Amino acid sequence: MKPAIIGVLIGALLLSGCAGSVSGSTAEQPASESASTEGVVLKSVMELKLGACVNDAKAPDGADAEALAVVDCATPHDSELYAVLALENSSFPGEQALVDEGSTRCAAVFGDFIGVDFRSSVLDFNFYHPTASSWVDGDRSIYCMAIDPGLQVTGSLLGAKR
Repeated sequence: MKPAIIGVLIGALLLSGCAGSVSGSTAEQPASESASTEGVVLKSVMELKLGACVNDAKAPDGADAEALAVVDCATPHDSELYAVLALENSSFPGEQALVDEGSTRCAAVFGDFIGVDFRSSVLDFNFYHPTASSWVDGDRSIYCMAIDPGLQVTGSLLGAKR
């Protein structure tokens, strides 16, 4: 497992969580985001559309998953939403179970978006998952985010094949 899989995002979710539910799928083409005058729109992770580009890599532990900086993919960004995966559990499975499931399932669909298998790619991923408190509010999704470790990306990673 690559170290960046869990990264800063898990710490952010421990305190803030994400609520809501979205059906599972992978992005087929980047979503276009309407931008404010500064080119940044703050959105909850649950509001992100597949292909949304986000500046979230520098978020400190405990950062709010309710206020992610969504930017146009043509501008430098930290990550891109490539899959929203539905969880079927009836009760909260626990932090480690969600980390394990997110790691496995995001890796499994990574190649569908990037164009090469995760194990062969120089790219990586992070993900957001429900917390105990967001689970109570109905959150049952894992949000898979493609990243280029340590770098910002300009343009979409869809079909990057690297």
